[in-house]
Amino acid sequence: MRFLLLLLLPVTFSAFAIPQKTLVIHSYHQGLRWTDSIQAGLEVATNADNVSFSISYMDSKRYQSPSYLNELLDVYRTKLTKEKYDAIVVSDDHALWLVNQLGEFVGDTPVVFGGINSYTTDKNNRLERVAGVVEVSRAVENIKLAKTLQPDLKKLYLLADRSYTGQELWRTVEKYQSANSALDVELIRPPYYSFDDMLAFTETLPPDSAIVLLLYFKDGDGEFRSSHTFIKQLTERSAVPVYVMYNFMLQYGATGGVVTSGYDLGTMMGKLLVNVLNDDIAQYPVVLSSPSQLMLNYPMLEKWGINVENDQALLVNRPQSWFERHKKELKTMLFTILVMGPVIILLALMIRRQQKSERQLQQSQALFEGVFDQSFQYIAILESHGSLVSANLALQHLLGRSVIKYDRPLWRWCCWDQEGALQLSQAFLLAQSDQMSRFTAELQSSDGDRLILDITIKSMPSNEAESGQMLLEARDITARSQMEEKLRDREVSYSLLYEQQPVILLTIDSQARIQSVNQFAADLLGYDKRQLLGHKVTDFYFEDSAGPQQFMASAAQENDQKVWRRQLQYRCANGNTVWIRETIRPAQSKKQLLIVGEDITSTHQLEAKLEYQARHDYLTDLFNRSYFEQQLEHVLLEASDKGARHAMFYIDLDQFKVINDTAGHEAGDEALKQVALMLQSITPSKATLARLGGDEFAVILRHCDAHDAVAFGKEILLLLDEAEFYWQNTRFSFSCSIGVRLIDETAGSPQQVHAQADTACYAAKDEGRNRLHLYHPDDEELKRRELEMEYVNHIRDALVEKRLELHAQQISPLNGGAGKHHYEILVRMRNQDGSMVSPGLFIPAAERYNLAHLIDRYVVQEAISWLQANPKAIEQLEMCAINLSGQSMGNRDFVEFLIALIRDSGIPTEKLCLEITETAAIGNMSEAIQLFTQLKSLGCLISLDDFGSGLSSFGYLKRMPVDIIKIDGMFVRDIAEDDMDFAMVKAINELAKKMGKKTVAEFVESDAILTKLQALGVDYAQGYLFGKPQPLAKLVAELSQDQDAVV
Repeated sequence: MRFLLLLLLPVTFSAFAIPQKTLVIHSYHQGLRWTDSIQAGLEVATNADNVSFSISYMDSKRYQSPSYLNELLDVYRTKLTKEKYDAIVVSDDHALWLVNQLGEFVGDTPVVFGGINSYTTDKNNRLERVAGVVEVSRAVENIKLAKTLQPDLKKLYLLADRSYTGQELWRTVEKYQSANSALDVELIRPPYYSFDDMLAFTETLPPDSAIVLLLYFKDGDGEFRSSHTFIKQLTERSAVPVYVMYNFMLQYGATGGVVTSGYDLGTMMGKLLVNVLNDDIAQYPVVLSSPSQLMLNYPMLEKWGINVENDQALLVNRPQSWFERHKKELKTMLFTILVMGPVIILLALMIRRQQKSERQLQQSQALFEGVFDQSFQYIAILESHGSLVSANLALQHLLGRSVIKYDRPLWRWCCWDQEGALQLSQAFLLAQSDQMSRFTAELQSSDGDRLILDITIKSMPSNEAESGQMLLEARDITARSQMEEKLRDREVSYSLLYEQQPVILLTIDSQARIQSVNQFAADLLGYDKRQLLGHKVTDFYFEDSAGPQQFMASAAQENDQKVWRRQLQYRCANGNTVWIRETIRPAQSKKQLLIVGEDITSTHQLEAKLEYQARHDYLTDLFNRSYFEQQLEHVLLEASDKGARHAMFYIDLDQFKVINDTAGHEAGDEALKQVALMLQSITPSKATLARLGGDEFAVILRHCDAHDAVAFGKEILLLLDEAEFYWQNTRFSFSCSIGVRLIDETAGSPQQVHAQADTACYAAKDEGRNRLHLYHPDDEELKRRELEMEYVNHIRDALVEKRLELHAQQISPLNGGAGKHHYEILVRMRNQDGSMVSPGLFIPAAERYNLAHLIDRYVVQEAISWLQANPKAIEQLEMCAINLSGQSMGNRDFVEFLIALIRDSGIPTEKLCLEITETAAIGNMSEAIQLFTQLKSLGCLISLDDFGSGLSSFGYLKRMPVDIIKIDGMFVRDIAEDDMDFAMVKAINELAKKMGKKTVAEFVESDAILTKLQALGVDYAQGYLFGKPQPLAKLVAELSQDQDAVV
């Protein structure tokens, strides 16, 4: 019996020994077969020793981002700061990296590592005491094994993911490949496929190939899949043998390999840990290599027809005999028979003695548990009257020796304030009645700091010798109390911010019921907060709209947190509505939604106002041109697609300028408003009435024929003709001209329809105003006007692209004077295709649509520039005539430009003759006289073109300061046959002579006409007899040659 007690004595002592705390950090996650095997081996190897493991997992196989690793550094830095460990065990590279990064916090704590790939001392250069087992890559051995087992092997596919371990393994293969360039096996690393694509890829491999699985936990799509799942799927679907590096994979169908066992590695690490904890290692670092073994899977060898002659290989899953299959059970039965009988007897004796000794050890156990010096809490044992029996080191360091008094109750120590001492004494009395007392009190430490302690007082288990003792435990909660105070202050601030935010803040549940609401929302909607809570938010929508919970359902289906925005109307308590821009997103609780609403009523009203203004005329409130053109496009589409017939009316008020000039623009605006009201009164509701600008209106009359359109147009004419407008006792009347274009299958684009209606309106004006003109596609006059309108854009383009060219026609002296040059500069326009455009097309268009002054500016500028660039031409020049239009005469900007250009040109002004038609001069008499006077003051000559075409030409001639009279060609062309024309030319010439003016006869086309003119004494002649118009440079060159020939 004494012998048995001696055997049990070490066991008893070890049971009461203090466990050696060991921190275990695994790089990968729990459940990974490799990690679990290491942990199992570790625990088995240390089972006989008193080692306490604190196990944690980094899960770096699935998460390897820098931010995640930084967070782990913060967590373990805190852990190592707060707790002291006897040793640290790390498995695989990431865990060793983590501990090495925290070397200053690890200090001299020994570190045992295992499973490290490509180990170098740099991986633990911050650690003082390191021992471990490195993992030797078996990739090369498996390549050789595959070639040995499959002599005909041509291609070997090595599967490795892009994890740290996978990259290290592949680099090992690359080094081997580069060192053995004469390999007769092609080593191939397939693309970084997804798991499914990789499995499909292996199904297509040729028979002369094989697979070595290095590591493939995460695929190309970032998906993680456990090793046993993937190897099982791989071996089931692969068309060739699969070799592996870890022994547990053999049970999932791998053919075999030179394998490493996680369990064996863990066992080696555990044995090394025991040596470290027992201080059996004299010098660090200690680095061992992980064991490996050649293992082959018998069923897979049979499947692939592989013969093995290596006696050192371990064949697994080979069919066993009956004795082999039941070997364990037979041993167990034999052991039970031989051992369990005596053991049962021994255990019975031990239990009896254990029961007897338990009563004696209770007090010892209590004292053992009271060994509290290592605790971070402040602990004291007090007598029944409150004096101190014992205090742990933490409490002694906190108060200092000068404060701790053994001769007086605890609450009478000087470290307490009055309130704390009172709380402590009352809690002590309460604890004496076997009730635990817990409270907080302030205390002054030996450093002078005021600390807040969470104090617990309770009675201790007692025996007869010692009774009535109390246990005091205290925790420093100063930081927590300060944090709670800050949190309370912050909660108050957040609450105020939540209530006072100038936006609606709602939290709703999955049924759209309001769970919380801020005061701004209640005030905006006019409800009390209690009237809103619990009600569905949709109850306050003005119109039926999708509930926010539908977004929650959408988020749940898509497994994604999104933000939704929309605008809708809320109904207020007073019946009004407000427009709210909602922003909806899931709250922290996935079953709730947070709604942030911004009041955009004023913005929405402004948008509505702007939208109205964008479609309506600001003065008359009719539709504007932009909206009218949109509607015109719609009716044209109806006409082309459905065969509908409509009509467009272009309405232009006649002589409206009279109202503006007579009564002012304010009167004109009021008149336009009255016209708009009158037109609205007779326009059908489905028609579109718009003001295009100025005094122009337009109507789209839907579903009408020509008869209906004409009838409606006449109704407009009659309405305005009978209307009267009074302004400050002045009476005005209205009238208008209307152009109508039927919108049918003949209508073109909106621009064409608009232009055709406009053309028809001009035709109505030309016909005498206050009338209607219906556009017909075959109307020749309208075609001419359309052609002119088309040339408006051509003219503008030609001006920009400089396609206007200077031509000239010779003016020949008839008095046999000096041989200097006389010519008139004319303008011609080229099309984009290079062809010439007749002046009879673009000149009338330019004059009708107010573009003539732009052409004049271009011609004058180019003519002066050409003369400046050709000084010899100026020297040979006697007179150069340049035409001006009547519009240019009245254009102040053009007149200023012309005067400045001539004045600054440096060309002798007496050689420049500005030519203006008689009709234009008489129509703008005052402006003509003013311009002529200015030009004369510069020294220029003035020519009056087409003289004689006006009815009162002779009466105005004496008032105009002109130098040359150009007799209209209508009198000259028939002078040889018509005596009346001869008499007219004679009279004009004689009158001009008497007034001191020279004369030029136009349209001189025959010698007979020339003879008559010479007989009358006309000074100059111009016409086809002397030459047709041609480019200016060419004409000047020909005149120069003729002059040289004469000389």
